[in-house]
Formats: sequence, C-alpha cells, structure tokens
Amino acid sequence: MADDRGNPQPARSTRPLSLAPSYAVLCAVQAAIVLVSRPPERRGRSSVGGIAIPAMLLIVGVVLIRSTGAGTHALAYAGAVGTPLLAAAGRRRLPLAAALWLVAWKTDGLVAQAAAVALIALATVGLARLVARVAPAWSIAAGLVVVAVVDVVLAWGTRQVEPATTALHAAALPAIPRLQDATFGSATMGWLDLLAPALLGVVVRRRLRAAAATGIAAGGWGLLLAVTSTVPATVPVLAGLALGGADRGRLGRALESRRARGGSRGDRRRAA
Repeated sequence: MADDRGNPQPARSTRPLSLAPSYAVLCAVQAAIVLVSRPPERRGRSSVGGIAIPAMLLIVGVVLIRSTGAGTHALAYAGAVGTPLLAAAGRRRLPLAAALWLVAWKTDGLVAQAAAVALIALATVGLARLVARVAPAWSIAAGLVVVAVVDVVLAWGTRQVEPATTALHAAALPAIPRLQDATFGSATMGWLDLLAPALLGVVVRRRLRAAAATGIAAGGWGLLLAVTSTVPATVPVLAGLALGGADRGRLGRALESRRARGGSRGDRRRAA
C-alpha cells in the first residue's frame, strides 16, 4: 500500500481526499472483507496450494512489472477483465457486480473510486473461496504468514514494492474502469492487500473478532506512513489470524490420523 507520495493519483478530482481518511476507508474495507468472506462447503486438500498461491501472486506481479513495461499493462488489463468476472461469479452477485462496474465506468471522483474498490473487494471474496476449494484452512493460514513476510521484505528490504505499485497505478486503460489496484482518495492498496483479508475470512472461526482485529491493526500500522511512503498492508491480517481462531490444529489432527491409520495397519500385520 502506498500513499499519495508514492503513487500519482488519477486526474479525476481536483480536490483529492487527504491521506488519513482515505487510508481509514481502505482499512475499513479490509475489515469488511474479513467479515463477509465465508468458506466453501467443501474444502481442498492441496497442502502446498494455500502457502504457495498468495506468495506467488505477489512475487510474480512484482517481477512482471519490474522486468518489462508490457507486464504493467498486462496486469492492468488482467485486473480490468478478471475483476468483474470474479465479482460476478454467482447469480446473487451478478447484479451487484454489474451495478458497481457501471458506476465505476460512468461516474467520476470518489464515487467511481468507491465502486471500483467495492468491485475489487467482491472479486477477492470470490477468489478466496476458490483458493479454499483447493487448499485446507491450515495451509491458507500458513500462506498468510508467508505472504506477509515476503511483502515486508519486498517493501522495505529490497524496495521493490513501491516502484512496482507506482508503475501499475499509472498504467492507463482506455474507456474502461481502472481495476488494477484499490485506490480511494490519496491512498492505494494492491490487489493482494484485499485478497489477504478475504483469505483470512475463509479460515477463521470468529470472523467478527478477526475483522475488528484486522481493521484496528491496519489503522495502527498506517501510522508508519508518517515516516515511510509505503507500508506492506498484508501485515495487519496477522492480527486477525492470531485473534480470530484459525484452525491451526488441522495439520496436527491430520498427522495424528495418519499415524493412527499406520498403527492400525501394523496391528493387523502382527495379528496375521
């Protein structure tokens, strides 16, 4: 996430909202995403998927942007096309997604930005459910920790995030809404900054507590913008993970179950 010092704002409003309220709105969006995200009825079993998918999305995005100018526009178009498709997945969500897309397209200023942010939030909720169909809860929880660490390293260790987000934010798309990042007023969060709370929502048992913890932690984390132009906005999700009751014991139970099955097979061999 970067503020107006790191990211030029689109020329839609002559009086952009200042950083503090802009950032507060995006923090509230993160908390709301945790609250509305729900796990699918059937969970996946790919242990690697939940850990690898979020981290790879972050790394691949930064590499594409930093390696070639074509990568920036490719990601921008991917956001413009993929966001409404993910947001509209499902009969109930289709009318809402269509309305938000039209508002983002036909209006201007904060109204258009709010519609675009809401559309991205809706898309991340849908994508998180797809990830949960592939990976178990404990794997997604571990993936959130990994992606937060990678985000910190890229943002403050290698200084790769700010140039990448600036280039992606500045990518111009003709005649269609900008959906490559979540921009509201003078603050911008990346797609992964909203996907992380959506993934959190599908793994915690107490979403209300996790949402409140994420929102409060995000607000406090944002105080660092007084001394830096960019903060890794996936980190506050760890507060929600710690306090929301993630099913971290699933891996242990799975291992115990395997040991029990192995033991029962050994007993049968000895009995034979």
